[in-house]
Amino acid sequence: MNIEKTLTMRKTCAVIGLIGSNLLGGTSSAMAAEKIAPKTLQFLEATTISGYVQSSYQKSWGANGTPGDPGSTPARTFNLNRNGFDVDQAKLTLEKPIGDGDAGAGYRVDLLYGMNASRIAGNNNSFFLEQAYVQFRLPVGTGVDVKMGRFVTLLGNEVIDAPANWNYSRSFIFSSEPYTHTGALLSYKWNDIVDTQFGVVNGYSDTAGVNGPADNNSGKSVTGRLGVTLLGGQLVLSTIGIAGAEHTGNNNGTRWVANEVITYNPKWNEKWTFALEGIYGRDTRMDTATGVAGTPEAMWWGAAGYTKYQWLPHFSTALRAESLSYNGSALSIFGWGGTAPLATAADYSGKGHVEDVTLSCSFDNIWKNLTPRLEVRYDRVNPSMFGNGTDGFNHNGIFTASMDIIYAF
Repeated sequence: MNIEKTLTMRKTCAVIGLIGSNLLGGTSSAMAAEKIAPKTLQFLEATTISGYVQSSYQKSWGANGTPGDPGSTPARTFNLNRNGFDVDQAKLTLEKPIGDGDAGAGYRVDLLYGMNASRIAGNNNSFFLEQAYVQFRLPVGTGVDVKMGRFVTLLGNEVIDAPANWNYSRSFIFSSEPYTHTGALLSYKWNDIVDTQFGVVNGYSDTAGVNGPADNNSGKSVTGRLGVTLLGGQLVLSTIGIAGAEHTGNNNGTRWVANEVITYNPKWNEKWTFALEGIYGRDTRMDTATGVAGTPEAMWWGAAGYTKYQWLPHFSTALRAESLSYNGSALSIFGWGGTAPLATAADYSGKGHVEDVTLSCSFDNIWKNLTPRLEVRYDRVNPSMFGNGTDGFNHNGIFTASMDIIYAF
């Protein structure tokens, strides 16, 4: 599902040379390039640049807004604007890949700007350092790839990067998952069927956004993935997990999440692609997190199904349906707005449920590197959480129509 186009810095060098030629009053590009320090040239030769810009318009019905308060769609991490335009994401990636040899080293930096960056970071700063890690390969067996720094989570079928998702909006399940971690991650491909990843990270999330606080105690979390590829690559099964102490100021209790992602691209009709995600999470000793005696452990579980069909080279449709259930203790972890304050053990014991059906149409690279998408979505929740600060969050259903445009480079 990932779409990433790269531009080698050799081309960048040529551009720099041409610019230098003009600045030097006709001096050749080669002479201009010679003005660049050798270390800079080495860096440019080895580095690839990629990225994209995404902007959107979204309109929602079902939760009445008021002047100056158009309302929002709580429980969505991204795509929560009820009526307006947004710069969702502008991303720039610099990377020196490890390469295909038995050993090597490199790095990657992903800089994210826009509304989604603010949501992830949990503040009004529109910039977010999505990834920044050193990577290298140990010459053990077929090669152990190591990342150290900040990297995106292993969990989930949907990801932060907009072009890699079939739909414009993200699922509720995505909103319940972590985004990035800081730590170390090892990856090893045993053969053409089995690959594994294992990491030790500071915590469930290293951001202070809507899905939980940043690293908040001295405990560490472990995360891992077992991948199984079958039917000559048509079917991929990913079993993913994370576990660790996540309560502020203490290491009591354990939050653990089990996640399964299955993708299937049948050879009998390669225009179809299917995906299925399931998630189950728990967090124990929630009384030490809430300060309320008798608070039950947090629990959440859900599933999402996806299907995509490539009708034409430049046109595809994608359908998503999902269901996610949780108790009040889990809601306190998610940090979703639009709900009544949680104050008693009974509040934390209360049950909740969200679901959505989403249909997207994508005009894939309709012009070079440009992809517009149209989407309609219906959300239903119980108890109610849609609305606005003036009238109250008292609606349990909302219909959303949106359009986004992505230019990738």
